[in-house]
Amino acid sequence: MKKIEKKKYDVQNSAISTILGWIENDEIGLPELQRPFVWNTVKVRDLIDSLYHGYPIGYIITWDNPKVRLKDGSIGRGKKIIIDGQQRITALRAALMGDSVVTKKFEKKRIKIAFKPETGEFQTLTSPIEKDKRWISDISVLFGEVNLFEFVSQFAKDNDYDAMKISQPIQRLRDLANNDVGNIMLSSDLDISAVTEIFNRINSKGTELSSADFIMSKLAADTEHGGNDLRKTVEYFATLLEDPTILQNLMVNDTEFSTTDYYAKIKWAAKERTNLYNPRFGDIFHAILGFEFGRGRHADLISLISGRDFNKKTYTEEAMQAAYAKLSEGVLAVVNQSNFERYLMILKSLGMLTRDTLVLNGLGVLNFGYSLYLLLKRQDQSSMTNSQIEMIVKKWIIMSALTHRYGGSSESQSWQDITRFIKEDPLTVLKDVLRQNLSEDFWTVTLPQQLMTSSTQSNAWRVFEMTQVKNGDLAWLEKDHTVESVLNQQGNVHHIFPRAYLKREGLTQKQYNQVANYTQITQPRNLQISDQIPRDYLADSQITEFATSDNFRENAIPEEVCQFDASNYDKFLQMRRQLMAQKIRHYFESL
Repeated sequence: MKKIEKKKYDVQNSAISTILGWIENDEIGLPELQRPFVWNTVKVRDLIDSLYHGYPIGYIITWDNPKVRLKDGSIGRGKKIIIDGQQRITALRAALMGDSVVTKKFEKKRIKIAFKPETGEFQTLTSPIEKDKRWISDISVLFGEVNLFEFVSQFAKDNDYDAMKISQPIQRLRDLANNDVGNIMLSSDLDISAVTEIFNRINSKGTELSSADFIMSKLAADTEHGGNDLRKTVEYFATLLEDPTILQNLMVNDTEFSTTDYYAKIKWAAKERTNLYNPRFGDIFHAILGFEFGRGRHADLISLISGRDFNKKTYTEEAMQAAYAKLSEGVLAVVNQSNFERYLMILKSLGMLTRDTLVLNGLGVLNFGYSLYLLLKRQDQSSMTNSQIEMIVKKWIIMSALTHRYGGSSESQSWQDITRFIKEDPLTVLKDVLRQNLSEDFWTVTLPQQLMTSSTQSNAWRVFEMTQVKNGDLAWLEKDHTVESVLNQQGNVHHIFPRAYLKREGLTQKQYNQVANYTQITQPRNLQISDQIPRDYLADSQITEFATSDNFRENAIPEEVCQFDASNYDKFLQMRRQLMAQKIRHYFESL
């Protein structure tokens, strides 16, 4: 007989006022009250309008925290977490209860929705509407401690309305707090994987549940273990790296957090002038999972801070306390100024510049690199020097980028790799993985094949340019301008065989837009070359006045191109890909 699976959820209808009351009484975690609100005011207005006219506004999804065995043997349960519907509920609290929302710059502001009883129309508040007596400029006044009879009487008097007639739409507006919202309540027995699967099946908007957002919600709901302060530390740190101007807003609008040690540990980030590695909170959690917990999946962190004991397969208060202690230590290590700036120096020493000019594509490689750096730095260094630690990190980053090691869903690979580095000698791990992944065939066959692309987003091309930056190579046909200076000045990625020329010869876009046909060049030199055949413009002494064998070698361009035309184009591409691969290999081996 087929086993009947236990029901994974229950559905109930809850009045809006009831749900808002849960949050007011701290029975349910809603971090969006303290995080940037992404809806615009028009969406808030439309939500209220839908409720007023009796239209459904969708389900919310809540998840009970797993039951935790406390030290005294009793069973405890944390707050419910809203898995889906945060923005709608935040919008309702803002419009109906008058709560402020937090902007992207962490400023607090009110969203005021105005109502015109005469027509049943809603609008976001503007100065003209505020001056128009026919509008209730802020509907939240109706949901506070207001005498509705007196309010209606005064409003009717001010507008010469029939009080009985105008009371109907106002009462209807006030009653919308009694409208029901469907609440899908997920069982506390479900793990994060099951919760995510249910969310993605139910959600009609096509928005997948972010495990990083799940972590932030879980942390925000646990103030007993300092989870909310950890959440703020991670989010504020990541935001400060992107926008240092929010520091003042944090001091003004989150005075409680600005007095904590966590704030003191991250405020330096407002002075960090970098646009090289700007991890978001999900990236930070991935880094922490690696060096602190020896794991790779966001889902594991959610289980850990829920009190999961993976050995005993139970949830306990002791396990939760231990997880939070490790998470706090991990967060402080990631946001530590010395650690972060030292890691940036490692990235710069590889030839990376900024996110806008030259950096590896995909944060997975950089996240693991930071996690690996922090892990090796913490381990007993008696057998490894700082230079050896940095060498391991550098080689691992470049190897991972060239082999797409952390492309796509990389959590499993990250977990396997960090586990090896924890259990085995790091130098041995590096040697073994390089032997497996960077064989002679990789350098002579696989890497040249990777360079058969038109995408400047490919890491093979980006590592080639990093090689040139690290070596201080001069831009092609130049005496004083380096590749780095051209990149920083947004110079030209020039087609060695000019695009217009190849188009005239009948070649397709895919054929002439090959990275093996690209090189960094100054704009004046690009204008000189125009659409000439290589053998013609490389015979012009004004263009080639600084051309040397070293300059061709530094840019991995075969000198034979001086004799080439379109009939030699494919041969040129093959020759240059091999030269580019050789240059990358020499760069890698020198790290």
